[in-house]
Amino acid sequence: MNISKKKWSIYGAVAAAIIVASFTAPALADDGQMTPAQLRAEADRIELASKRAEYTKSLVREVLADANSRASFQGSNSPVTVNVHGFAQTRYSYSGGGGLESNRGFNVPRARLILSGAIYDWEYKVSGQWSDSTNTFDLKDAYAQGGLFGGTFRVGQFKSPFMREVLVAQQDTLMTDRSIVANTFGQGRSQGLQWSRDFGLFDFAGAYTDGFNTANGAGVQNGQAFTGRFGFDVADWWNIGAAISYNDLVDSDYTTYTFDTKVSTGGLDLTAAYVATSGDAGDNWGTTVQAGYMCMENFQGFVAYEYGEIEGFEENLSTFTVGANYWFNDNVKWTTDVGYALNGINSAWDLGETGWRAGDSGEYVVRTQIQVSF
Repeated sequence: MNISKKKWSIYGAVAAAIIVASFTAPALADDGQMTPAQLRAEADRIELASKRAEYTKSLVREVLADANSRASFQGSNSPVTVNVHGFAQTRYSYSGGGGLESNRGFNVPRARLILSGAIYDWEYKVSGQWSDSTNTFDLKDAYAQGGLFGGTFRVGQFKSPFMREVLVAQQDTLMTDRSIVANTFGQGRSQGLQWSRDFGLFDFAGAYTDGFNTANGAGVQNGQAFTGRFGFDVADWWNIGAAISYNDLVDSDYTTYTFDTKVSTGGLDLTAAYVATSGDAGDNWGTTVQAGYMCMENFQGFVAYEYGEIEGFEENLSTFTVGANYWFNDNVKWTTDVGYALNGINSAWDLGETGWRAGDSGEYVVRTQIQVSF
């Protein structure tokens, strides 16, 4: 907390007054001679006033020292910094069709508090989130990272370097929420360590963790996962990426891999991804395509399509979404989209906070959301 100039002026005036008072002898009441008793009383009064002045000066010095330490803690020269930020989402959803009864209402899918900063040469991030779907406040990120072998070494709880759509921050997603495919095949958060490096035209990240979606110890079976991701800049506006992960969960194990691409040119942002699993997780796969275009400086229209297959189910996932983003300013974003299911959605898909429900073809969902970041 910085001390304002006004407060410093007050402190200075107080200190000056005390110093002047401490070196100024009190005047006698009259010019007459004083009795021994009066002299003793006057001496006691002077001594008491002197002690009070010394005590007050000491107190002011302590206040000023404390204020200075607090200002230094937040200053640019401090080896320790603390930044407080986060975001909150308020959403209204309406869904129906597909043989389902209509469902409508407001909710707060996410209210996240984030602390980040630096401790000497290391960076850190700690975040927690409240969701009304679980009615709990859960730890999300909790990691520290620093330089190692020309790259960045990270340890703690974080997102493994796998699906691009999951690596994008929640507040920066194109649609109101991530796709069903990303919820089902995505890596979520894990606990472990990671090393990454940007080599210029290409980048690499490798992680050793306790498995996908094992944040806060959830679902850990004494397991482990090895994950690696590569990215390559074909041009300034075109990037392609690929990742593979092996999850060994003792009682089961599986391999999952993904390929993705991103094109950003002019006002167009286009992403596409394919992800699949094999092994004990089954031969399942999904693909997504999302395109957004900045029609105006603060208005973006978008479309998205996703398709996927879960082993053992005849009907495949197939949904289409169209919507728009509007930015009131850099910190307030309004997103509205409408989705339609071309096929039925079975319960094997992880629908998360998307608003979709397991049902027949013809299901639709309308979502509108205000997001405030700070």
